[in-house]
Amino acid sequence: MTSRSPSGVEHGPAVPATRFVGRQADLENVRRRLAESRLVTLTGVGGVGKTRLAVELTRTLGRAFPDGIRMVDLSAVGETGQIAQAVVTGLAVIDRSIGTPESKLIGHLTGRQMLLILDNCEHVAEGCSALIEEILDHTDQVRVLATSRRTLGVPGEHLYPVQPLAVPDMSRLPGAADLAAVDAMQLLADRARATQPDFALTDANLAAAARLCVRLDGLPLAIELACTRLRSLSLQELTERLEARLDVLTGPVTRSGQRTRSRQHTLRAVMDWSHSLCSPRQRLLWARLSVFAGNFDLRAAEAVCSGDGLPRDDVLDELDQLVAQSVVAAEPTGTTVRFRLLETIRQYGRERLAELGELENLRERHLEHYLTTARQVAAGWATPGQREGLLRLRSEYPNLRAALDHALAEPTDGRRALELVTALRQLWYADGYLSEGRDWLERVLAAAPTTETPEDRRALADGLWVAAWVTLLQGDHERAAARIDHCESLADRPGPDRAAGFVSALRGTSLLFRNRLPQAQAAYEQAVVVFRRISDTEGLLWTLFQLAITASHQGDSARAERICRESIELSEATGERLCRSYAMWVLGFDTWRHGDARRAEQIVAEALAGHRDFHDAVGVALLIELAAWIADTRGELATSARYLSVADAVWESIGTRLTAFGPPLQEHRLACESSLRARLDPAALRAARKVPRFTSVDDAISAVLDPEPAAPPAVKPSVLTGREREIVPLLADGLSNREIAARLVISPRTVDGHVERILAKLGFSTRTQVAVWVARNG
Repeated sequence: MTSRSPSGVEHGPAVPATRFVGRQADLENVRRRLAESRLVTLTGVGGVGKTRLAVELTRTLGRAFPDGIRMVDLSAVGETGQIAQAVVTGLAVIDRSIGTPESKLIGHLTGRQMLLILDNCEHVAEGCSALIEEILDHTDQVRVLATSRRTLGVPGEHLYPVQPLAVPDMSRLPGAADLAAVDAMQLLADRARATQPDFALTDANLAAAARLCVRLDGLPLAIELACTRLRSLSLQELTERLEARLDVLTGPVTRSGQRTRSRQHTLRAVMDWSHSLCSPRQRLLWARLSVFAGNFDLRAAEAVCSGDGLPRDDVLDELDQLVAQSVVAAEPTGTTVRFRLLETIRQYGRERLAELGELENLRERHLEHYLTTARQVAAGWATPGQREGLLRLRSEYPNLRAALDHALAEPTDGRRALELVTALRQLWYADGYLSEGRDWLERVLAAAPTTETPEDRRALADGLWVAAWVTLLQGDHERAAARIDHCESLADRPGPDRAAGFVSALRGTSLLFRNRLPQAQAAYEQAVVVFRRISDTEGLLWTLFQLAITASHQGDSARAERICRESIELSEATGERLCRSYAMWVLGFDTWRHGDARRAEQIVAEALAGHRDFHDAVGVALLIELAAWIADTRGELATSARYLSVADAVWESIGTRLTAFGPPLQEHRLACESSLRARLDPAALRAARKVPRFTSVDDAISAVLDPEPAAPPAVKPSVLTGREREIVPLLADGLSNREIAARLVISPRTVDGHVERILAKLGFSTRTQVAVWVARNG
């Protein structure tokens, strides 16, 4: 199992919907500078194309960086102190250890040969400079590419000013064929065809096109915004109108060909012009959309931006018009479409929003929407919507972070901050955001309301048990105990409530990790009683599998199996998946201990498959540990040693070890290691125990469920059609079907059919096998 896609680009930016035009010299120059320097900063005015150039580099540089290329957008980061955590989150670093985001980031990057792209650094330039300097000082092979409107001032920084696209020389215009090769003209023609499919540069429109590119200074964003008007204007009419507008806003061109104001003013003038040509409702929506951090979906736009001049039913139509005008970018993601404002356009909209006096109101609506979203996901956790809810929280995380920031900034919003940070609990403990979740919980609890209303007390109690859970998973028993005690003092009396149930359950977890098994069992049993009484399925499922492992450790196999079966049946009845996998881990563990290694192996494989789509590294590591012990029992010694190495890599990625989960499990681990040392040749053991590198929990799962494919059969390339031979190397480079479609200018559905036929002809089932076949057949 490889730890990255064949192209080496991991979880990069969304695939652009438009074609990359020109800048071949820029691509080559930046590649050369990256070969010479560990830090290259792309500088230039807003709208000049820094981000687009960086995105294109990710598509061409993959093979130069064995550990991949990762791009992190910092535009939504509001404070210098949040930069490192934003990068940790953007890299999907799964680290449950107690430490600073900076230390976790350095630990993740150490030993890797990769390119880290930090986009939109200018508003937090000082903090970016400090972080980049720390990265370069503490790693040997990581290179950094930054985009910023200003230099970062880091020692060794190589600057690459991104210039506007080349424009025609108005003093001597060549013919249409030669002029079409000028970058700015290429971009204009390409974007014009988006609105007029038959558009072409001809002798009749050549002069107007050249004048337009020159007047727009070759700024890509300005050209794209202008081209959206070709739906209703000819190129000549567009040029004349825009020239008149620019003369008013930026000053005319002087005889020397110089403009009286800067290129940034040219872009501002074009945005002013685009804004003026929008309908009142489109201008209102543009301003209101600026409240979003990162991207957003339609339901968010409807919930946050409708009302007071913009009916909810009209949001889609107006949003569609803004997409058509290149004000908003549409980004298809799976079965949905998300939307984004380029940072320059978002800042323009934010200024308009402030002028309208709506900024605080929109921030309030934004907070309320994402609080509602988090509540819905939390309420639907133990349902068939569990996976979709978690995916939704992941995609909305920049906006959730912005909502938390807003709630904390308002002294009267302490309760809503508590409710939001509590509702996001699944993101904290089941999806790799544990450390960031603890930071948020600490901040929110420190600002918790001091009033003694029942609502405030309940919100605080819920925040405390979530905080206790998070700190327990990080091995901080002392801090967790303090949180549990505080929560218990707030839990409603008389009669049990959710907080009381989790107080008992979390006391049980703390006792289990410290091997105080009878006391842990009593605490779990008390929690089960509470959760049954209040019909809390989520709490019950999290408690049952822990009660089962406690019974198994005490030798009560019959009870452990009975509790596991109950938990699995409840999960299946409700559609819940994660706790089902944990219950199967316990069932597999107990089955293995009682001699049925083959059945235990089947149970573990099913449980690991159930962990896909969750970034729950602890559960995955526990299952892979068990898989190693089972393989050792079955005499599959090399496999057992390899699984231990995979488990070690996962434990290392989250900054903890199996020992944190109690002595009984560690004893089995030590017995397995002793068995391997006694039965496996030392050289073979060293080879099998070579610690692999992974970029995700899913990679670790695949290392067990989908090991390296066997050597592919010898199939001659001649069995493929011409189009299929075009697609095969793109598959080997790790491109998605949608990316291949864009590259070859055919439909994604057509690519789907070609890929199916390629796999069938070659006798393969995965793209990895295609990549191996390509490598062997040239």
